[in-house]
Amino acid sequence: MEAAPRPAIFKTALLWAVVLGAVGFGCGFFGPIALSPDANQGPLLGIFIAGPASFAAGLVLGAAACLLPLSGNARNGVLLVAGIVIAAVTLYFSTPSPAHIGRVIDADIAGCAPPVKALPAAIERWQAQIAKVTWAVPRAGWKEDAERLAQTDRGVVLELRIYRQRAIYENRKPWNKGSVRPAEWRSDPEIKRFYARFAGAACADYPLGKRETYFPVSEREVETNWPPLALPNFLDLQVLGPVPEKYRVLPGEGG
Repeated sequence: MEAAPRPAIFKTALLWAVVLGAVGFGCGFFGPIALSPDANQGPLLGIFIAGPASFAAGLVLGAAACLLPLSGNARNGVLLVAGIVIAAVTLYFSTPSPAHIGRVIDADIAGCAPPVKALPAAIERWQAQIAKVTWAVPRAGWKEDAERLAQTDRGVVLELRIYRQRAIYENRKPWNKGSVRPAEWRSDPEIKRFYARFAGAACADYPLGKRETYFPVSEREVETNWPPLALPNFLDLQVLGPVPEKYRVLPGEGG
C-alpha cells in the first residue's frame, strides 16, 4: 500500500495523539488515586507527564503509521498495542514506591548516662525554641514535667559508635505488598545518642563495647504536645531497640 497524503497524515497523527494522550492522561490521573491514594502528587502524573508524553507519542506513531505501507487493520492494531503499552507503563508508575520503615544500625555502645544528665541541654534548647515561636503558647508545666520524667522514666541515654547502617523498605506494589527489602549496608561511621529501655533501666544493663545490630524508631508521630511530653522526644532522641525478627540481618550478612 502507498503512504497516505499529507492531509490524511496530519489528521491521523492528530487522532492518534488525542487517543493515546487520553489513555496516558486517564491512567496517570486515576491510576495513582486508585493504586497510591496516599501519594502526595497523585494525579499530577497524568497532567504533567503521562498525558503530554502520550500525546507526543501519538503524533509520532500516527504519522509513522501513515508513512508506512500498512493496511487499515494493521494501523488499528498498532494503535491498540500502543494504547495497551502506554496504559501498562503508566499504571506501573502509578503503583506505590517502597516505603521506608526504618534502618538497622551495626554499632557498639560507647557510653551510657541516666536521662537527668541530658536534661539541662534539652531544657536550654527548648527554651531557645520557645523564645523564637511567638505564635504558639507552650504547654503549662513543661519544664517540671521533663524534670519529673527524667527521674522516673525507666530508660537510659546510650552513646553508640555506629560502624554501618542499612535502610529497610517495605514493598507496596500489588504483587509484592508487605515483603521487606533491605538496602545495601552503607559504611557511615559516627557517634550518635539514643534513648533505650529494651534491656533495663540502668547503665549496667547495657555493657560497653559489645557490637550488635539495633533498630531505632521515632515516637514523634504520636506526639501532640509542645514541648513534647514523652521524654525521648523532649531529649530529641530516637528510641533504640533490638531488630524485629522480620527485619533481622546479622552484622556479617550482605556486607
